[in-house]
Amino acid sequence: MDLKHLVLAGDSIFDNDGYVLGEAGVIEQLRCALPSTCSASKVAVDGDCIKHVKDQIADLPSNATDLIVSVGGNDARFHSALLSKVKHSNDLDALLSAPLDEFASDYRRMLDTAKATGLRLYVCTIYTAVPFEDPVWRQFVPLAINKFNEVIIAEAGAYGVPVLHLQDVCTETSDFSTVSPIEPSNQGGQKIVNLIVERVVGPRSA
Repeated sequence: MDLKHLVLAGDSIFDNDGYVLGEAGVIEQLRCALPSTCSASKVAVDGDCIKHVKDQIADLPSNATDLIVSVGGNDARFHSALLSKVKHSNDLDALLSAPLDEFASDYRRMLDTAKATGLRLYVCTIYTAVPFEDPVWRQFVPLAINKFNEVIIAEAGAYGVPVLHLQDVCTETSDFSTVSPIEPSNQGGQKIVNLIVERVVGPRSA
């Protein structure tokens, strides 16, 4: 098996240590799950957005081989006020048209920077099953996030970058932190880690 050093970049999906109430966060879970030939580090920062990944990448360790980026959720959150205008799911396309164009442009710039590192690059979608208390948010947020995920998938596809679909693994209420419902819990973090190990280290690694 090849020697690998995985680097996690992006936001609190990977920098969730403050939301797991003393349990292991994603980076520690990843280190525990990796085979002895692999190691991992984190440059992700809680609260960061797409534009911040460029600065994170500047801090990559010299032995990095694989870069996994999970970012975009905070960018999408900036437009959460638009939910108050949604009466029907059909409203989302018009309301999100301009935000999605901006998101796509920012995401392309991020991919340009990440690809320029020469590392094997993977990106993650935004999970959608966040257990919001507000029924309006529960109804429309997943639909809105899927619009942003479509951008991530399309842009990554154009760059030939594999996508890790977090919305397919974090599907239960217990996958999200009791401290903040938008963050992964220890259980959700382990599911994310399992996906990373399967795709990046396992037999289907790119």
